[in-house]
Amino acid sequence: MSGIVQDLRYALRGLRRNPAFTSVALVTLALGIGANTAMFSVLNAVLLRPLPYPAPHELAMLWTERPNQNLREGRSAYRDVEEWRARSRTLADVGVFDPMTARLTAPGELERISTLRLSPNIFAILGVQAYRGRVFSIQEADERRRVAVVSYRFWQSRLGGADNVIGSTIELDGLPSEVIGILPADFRWSDSDVWEPHTLFPDWDVRRGERGDASWFVLARFRPNVTIEQAQGELSIIARRLDEQRIASEQGRGIGVMPLSLHIVGPRWRLALWMLTGAVFFVLLIGVTNITSLSLARSTGRAREFALRAALGASSGRVLRQLFSESLVLAVLSGLAGLAVAWVALPIIVAFKPADLVTLGEVRLDQTTLAWTLGLSILTGVLVGLVPAISMTRWNLQAPLHESARGTSAGASARLTRRALVVAEFALAIVLLVGAGLLTRSLMNVQRVNPGFSSERVLSMQLAIPPFEATNQRADYYQQVLDRVVNTRGVEGAGVIGDLFINASPEQTVTVEGSARGAERLRLRRDEVSGGMFETLRIPLVRGRAFSTEDGPNAPRAAIVNETMARRLWPGQDSVGKRFKMGGSSADGPWFTVVGVVGDVRRQGLEEEPAAQMFEPVAQNPSRLATLLVRTSGEPIAMAATLRSAVQQIDRRGLVYGVNTLGARIAGFQAERQFQTWLLMVFSSLALLLAAIGIYGVVQYSISTRTREIGVRMAVGADRRDIFNMVIGEGLKMSLTGLALGLVGALWLGHLGSSLLFGVSSMDPVTYVGVSLLLTTVALAGCYFPARRAARIDPLAALKYE
Repeated sequence: MSGIVQDLRYALRGLRRNPAFTSVALVTLALGIGANTAMFSVLNAVLLRPLPYPAPHELAMLWTERPNQNLREGRSAYRDVEEWRARSRTLADVGVFDPMTARLTAPGELERISTLRLSPNIFAILGVQAYRGRVFSIQEADERRRVAVVSYRFWQSRLGGADNVIGSTIELDGLPSEVIGILPADFRWSDSDVWEPHTLFPDWDVRRGERGDASWFVLARFRPNVTIEQAQGELSIIARRLDEQRIASEQGRGIGVMPLSLHIVGPRWRLALWMLTGAVFFVLLIGVTNITSLSLARSTGRAREFALRAALGASSGRVLRQLFSESLVLAVLSGLAGLAVAWVALPIIVAFKPADLVTLGEVRLDQTTLAWTLGLSILTGVLVGLVPAISMTRWNLQAPLHESARGTSAGASARLTRRALVVAEFALAIVLLVGAGLLTRSLMNVQRVNPGFSSERVLSMQLAIPPFEATNQRADYYQQVLDRVVNTRGVEGAGVIGDLFINASPEQTVTVEGSARGAERLRLRRDEVSGGMFETLRIPLVRGRAFSTEDGPNAPRAAIVNETMARRLWPGQDSVGKRFKMGGSSADGPWFTVVGVVGDVRRQGLEEEPAAQMFEPVAQNPSRLATLLVRTSGEPIAMAATLRSAVQQIDRRGLVYGVNTLGARIAGFQAERQFQTWLLMVFSSLALLLAAIGIYGVVQYSISTRTREIGVRMAVGADRRDIFNMVIGEGLKMSLTGLALGLVGALWLGHLGSSLLFGVSSMDPVTYVGVSLLLTTVALAGCYFPARRAARIDPLAALKYE
């Protein structure tokens, strides 16, 4: 034990005696370990840490699938869910829920809040109990009692954290609900403010009997020891049996089982996080390679010291232990500094996180992360000390005492090893740079996508209209809003739509008048819009006309379709004047006449192809929620307060919320890709810098050990250009060897991560050529200054060297 303590003391003294080496090594390894610690904290928070529920592996989302329509994660009908529950032997329980928004009436003001209507057994499925009060029961849901459970955040922010809140009343959409419970502060399954029984929908009796039409999200818990595969197998059999009972047009439905953890963090995010973790580990390996190269040079220079210790009786094992002690001390100090780096980096990473990665907000330096950092530091110390230790075992420790001061036999071996390390550095760097290049190209391609509309100087405002019962009252309200807004100074145009951006296009049946194909199933989005919406967003009218005041509530039902829908239902024909209705041929729905065709709009995101879309006049089918889009002549946000006031003056019961520029909402679709690209660019830049330092160090060290050789070359006729080209050539040989090896690895990893790319192949030649040229340029820059120094060597002074 005393020997180990002595080794550690000697290691600390050795590091103090070499401040330049120690500083470079500490900074390099601290950056590598810190970046890895920060990335592991993200990975742990998002993927590795178990969900905070009892037996989280037993929780899953159940989806209605339509494989023939490429619909994999569809909502489910209540009656179908009840059939699943009754027939399944692998499911312990199944519950349904539906996220919504509601109007909260507070003293003197109205506010829009998020609500969740759910079956009471969801609480038991998740294993959650109320922090105060209780959750609602099955009996209360069956009796359709207006009871509510509120989130801890809502209790604190909206209800003032009052002790007497249990039993009090809140008003939602003009109806009173009794607060019976408060959820725990650390409960994160849903971000909703208020939780209500699923039976409170006005059309509950209709929803309860629905089969086929999708309206519910489904959460399930497996029985103990049941696997995902077993549950999926049984539910697939149940789905086939239920499918046989449907009419032909409704057949082809399946049941998909998805672990809850996979639902919270999807496969794209998982792949991206694992690849980013691998990338930052590559950065550490490059840093380790650099410090290993420096340590090898340092240990070679200490060959006489080790030989003297051996002559005094130290065994090879004792010398090896000393080397590893020094590298471990260095790595532990770097690990402590790395924790500081991670502590600074984590808030920056969280600040740039996409909104959909909610669990990233829980990232922290917990015990798991600290243990991982300690293990990583020890591994780093072993890697840094391994190559010098292996090299030392090949030395003749007695030789340095007898050899001339020109060098030792260890020098040639060390030079070869250091060159191999540089080759490895460049191979790792090219993999990172290709990945960053491909993601950057993908991001640029996304940013170049034409969304089909103009977002410049457009303000987006969510509207929750007063609780009008009559349809014509809602239509009149929207018309008054548009009249008031359009006549506001600084407004160039305004329009109303249900919501411009959508999550999915539900599958629907459409019957085309006079078509021999009969009813067709297609993914179709149906929205109500005002006449000025297309003009406000600069959406081109391809054929026909826009909506006008003639398309009122008593006029024949009109529709404008996008080009995708027109091509699908009327291929090779002019769709203007054609008629269609929703549902099968026997459906009682109204017939719509196509009055116009507009250009396609990417409403599901810039990376998603436009789906079929139909628009109907807001006057004929006004909804209770809508988005007001306003094009202004100046800065949109500067007019937000004026426009909000103008809308609320029409009816104080109306709400305006979610105010933002349309450009900012579009940018939200790119947040995930920007986050991934930004992180990989940072890691790649660090790798590029370390690679440049690595080749500079190797070439510089090579020159310092070959001064006499260079002097001899110049003495026998080599000019300065020859020496310069020789040094540059040796550096390029190392870098190009690493480049070739790295390109092979980049091709393989590019194929694995191809799902993260957009508009670019994983074998994109522009990226590979560009990155290769960049890395070659860096290698030339790293070799240039040592080569110039070598070319200036005085041959007479070199021949006298040593």
